Amino acid sequence: MSNFVETWKGIATALGRSERWCRYMARRGADPLPVFKVGGIVRLNATDLEDWIARQRERTIRLPQLVVAGDDVGLRLIA
Repeated sequence: MSNFVETWKGIATALGRSERWCRYMARRGADPLPVFKVGGIVRLNATDLEDWIARQRERTIRLPQLVVAGDDVGLRLIA
């Protein structure tokens, strides 16, 4: 990947996700996808993307998931 990706289609291809998902993630309130516009063209820096993905992984690992098995209710970490 070069230093940056342009257009929603290019960003979606680089992430392996849909354009709709990328736009949604860019608009969300908590830690949005780090895109910015230059002259009306949306861009995503490779280093910003790598940092964002690392934060998402870290956040996912830290959050415990509630497991319900019969009457047993417990917490387990997912990786």
